[in-house]
Amino acid sequence: MSQHRATHDLSAPIPPGAQRQPVGPAVLFIVAVLIAGLTCVLYLWQQSQIVAGKQDLQQLNHTLSVLVQQRSDLEVRAQNLQSVTKVVSAAQQYHMIQGNSHDLVPLTVPSIIRPSTLAQVPPSQQHGIILPATNAAITTWWQNAWDGLYGLMQ
Repeated sequence: MSQHRATHDLSAPIPPGAQRQPVGPAVLFIVAVLIAGLTCVLYLWQQSQIVAGKQDLQQLNHTLSVLVQQRSDLEVRAQNLQSVTKVVSAAQQYHMIQGNSHDLVPLTVPSIIRPSTLAQVPPSQQHGIILPATNAAITTWWQNAWDGLYGLMQ
């Protein structure tokens, strides 16, 4: 490579009298092979993505069909358990009889007024440490407790 060519600006326009050297067939072949290879690699990658997507769809369709079948089985079982004949046969099995609405006596249960406090510790038995229920207060109390313990150990 000549010194003149190495220092020449490639983006500069070609003077009218100068000739550009043609690209050889070897360079064209290499570029064509690289483009074809890149196209093949991208095509194969795309096909693998399509196959993986189809497999995922088939698996999801199979899972969906299994779940739909399970749901329909459960619906049939629930309808069977709620059917009148099933309820009547279960009642007869436990020796139950259908009640007459005229024979029923309504019961009225008075409500019990419950006190708001069910149990309370007598004041003499309450613990001496009463902590406010905030995270900062609890953290401060624990920090002071550890500081006090550390001071006792020294």
